Amino acid sequence: MTSAKRVTAALSSPKDDIEHLVIEFDPASDGWFLYGHKAIGDAPTLELWHMTKEDAMEQANADYGVGSLDWNEGGEGDTAPTLDANGTALQDGDTVTLIKDLDVKGAGVTLKRGTTVKNITLTDDPELIDCRTKEVRGLVLKTCFVKKI
Repeated sequence: MTSAKRVTAALSSPKDDIEHLVIEFDPASDGWFLYGHKAIGDAPTLELWHMTKEDAMEQANADYGVGSLDWNEGGEGDTAPTLDANGTALQDGDTVTLIKDLDVKGAGVTLKRGTTVKNITLTDDPELIDCRTKEVRGLVLKTCFVKKI
């Protein structure tokens, strides 16, 4: 599981259709990212990349009036929500459909686009889900290849 650091803030009055801001640290790129969401769990409608945390907070204050006291601090181990290819939040037990034909290595099977996968299980990695199909048991899929039904 990738550790993430995150601070969030809800805007008292929406600006540019954005009601929720998230500043998140990405260990892979060693940088902070500022995301603006219409609502919690929605795909970001505003993305600013790779800056310091202080620069992200300063940008949020300048553009959205979010001061340093308005942020809710997340801690180590906070993970990003698991989102499908359209940015919709996924939960354990959801049903998804494949958006692309996928060759399953070791099984000699190709799962076709449109295949429905029921009762998914989230993993520690927000980019992966556990599931099973009629053809393959114990399948791990990347969330970028599925959409929630």
